[in-house]
Amino acid sequence: MVTESELKKKLNSGHFSNLYLCFGEEKMLVRRSAELIEKKISKGDLNDLNYRVFDNDSELSEISICADMIPFMSEWNFLRINDMDIDKLSKDDFEALMTILKNVSSQTVIIFAMPTLDVTSKTAKAQMKKLISYIDKNGVCIELTHRTGLALERDMCKWAKAGGCTMSELTAHKLIQFAGEDLNRLNAEMKKLTAFADGGEITPEMIEQLVSKTAEASVYDLFGFIVSQNIDKALTAIGTLFYQQISGVYICTVLSGAYIDAYRTRVGREAGIPTAQIADDFGYKNRKWVLDKLSRQIQRVTTASLRRSIDELTAVQERMVTEMIDERVEIERLVCRLALIAGDRSDE
Repeated sequence: MVTESELKKKLNSGHFSNLYLCFGEEKMLVRRSAELIEKKISKGDLNDLNYRVFDNDSELSEISICADMIPFMSEWNFLRINDMDIDKLSKDDFEALMTILKNVSSQTVIIFAMPTLDVTSKTAKAQMKKLISYIDKNGVCIELTHRTGLALERDMCKWAKAGGCTMSELTAHKLIQFAGEDLNRLNAEMKKLTAFADGGEITPEMIEQLVSKTAEASVYDLFGFIVSQNIDKALTAIGTLFYQQISGVYICTVLSGAYIDAYRTRVGREAGIPTAQIADDFGYKNRKWVLDKLSRQIQRVTTASLRRSIDELTAVQERMVTEMIDERVEIERLVCRLALIAGDRSDE
């Protein structure tokens, strides 16, 4: 496997291959990597005579014929194969595909790209693993993994620079808190921010003004209002969520997640376990900052209150999926009860 930087170095140096595979969690980067390969090798000269696109419904016989074609008025013959579900091919079709790859012309470039198909090296089954292994040995294979933490913040700063603006990593962190970690959404928000900043610095105030929070981020804000017993802001936040047509079940589920995150942090710290280890043990990866933020928010909330709150949330979730109830009224009542529980320090 190669990294993004290694792929760019190979392409910039003119070290081209006949076979490429771009796949992974970050769909936007998968698409961009495939486009970069095409652009660098073709030098921007892609046309109907040297470029053909196939998908999961394409016939292997047609792919085979096109793979053997001699480039016309071009140095290279390009085939892009998008979202082919390799593991769903019959054994005979898979063998036929591998035969095409093993006999690919020296003047043909075949690019497998998975811009929407969810497949990673961990989830791939037998046939996909064989394809990955073969292209990794005989071509170039790149897996675009999910960006998190500092790496994602630095990417946002680079995007701001590419848009003619500047942005600090602290501001990038705020953007990610608002918009989430999906690169497609972040890309859209960055275009909006760079246009507004118009060559200047992108500030936290601009993010608050221009970027809509994800539903998850809004629910985590709701958690903060509850544990600080700010009922007015909590009820306003609920109103906003329902105005955005976020279901009560979703609000309850994410709120439960926030309480569980907070409880893990509290119990871990009471046992003398560092937050970094808690994050690692429970698969938070580079989202340790979430635990740090929750830990600060629950400083005045007792461990017993957190346990009681989780019990309340569990009971409400069960009612929501088994009974016909007014979700908004139920959530408002729940939030008021949780705020009262957060203020109960009788067990101290």
